[in-house]
Amino acid sequence: MTDNQPHRRRSLCLLHTSDCHLGTSPARRQEAAFAAAMDLAITKGVDAVIISGDLFDHNRVGDDVLCWAADQLARLSCPTVMIAGNHDAHPESSVLHRFSPRIQHLPVTVLDSLEGTTTHLSELGLTVWGKSMDDHHPGFHPLDGLPDRPESGWCVALGHGLVMPDETPSHRSSPIYPRHLDALDWDYVALGHIHRHMVIRESPSVVAYSGATAESLEGDPAVLLVTFDPESGVSLRLQDLAPSPAA
Repeated sequence: MTDNQPHRRRSLCLLHTSDCHLGTSPARRQEAAFAAAMDLAITKGVDAVIISGDLFDHNRVGDDVLCWAADQLARLSCPTVMIAGNHDAHPESSVLHRFSPRIQHLPVTVLDSLEGTTTHLSELGLTVWGKSMDDHHPGFHPLDGLPDRPESGWCVALGHGLVMPDETPSHRSSPIYPRHLDALDWDYVALGHIHRHMVIRESPSVVAYSGATAESLEGDPAVLLVTFDPESGVSLRLQDLAPSPAA
């Protein structure tokens, strides 16, 4: 739990998901789960949706998938903030370049700087930071460059990578070492890349993988609802997804 600066904050509820893998072939399970996630965001009236990478399964997904994904996001009345993952990484060939014109009229922010980008959702009292992945390799550290926490409001950092058990150098790509987590003072760190929901830390910052939208826990579709309360801090609830007519 975190409860820093409670007098400067309002209650919020975010929907956190990742590894949606839209465009997977031949299965349509991913699209059904993503549509159900959008249904849930609408039903619950969440304040924002955050996607911690891999909205798309690869950079060659067809235009029909891009149109469908944009239509799903257009159903939301709340803002969406997202980063690239290893499947839709953000070099020149990224599918997100083709996707961006389709969402330019929507309240969707893609944090696409390789050095890291901060967006302030002033109406929510929420700051979100994340950086784009140029390539999935051992030298890319998803949380490097995270700035000091804002002076007021809630703050969320997005990262797409693999949390390592210790500081032993690894050949694994996009590692997140304990030193990266030890340096955090943001309220919530929304991780992607691991398909199973996992809570990594609860203090001083809450750090968690949402799990893949279509298989967040034991193979069942689910997303993570993140509640920010001025009194009790940050709490998490894994929410199963019901089939969606929009799929």
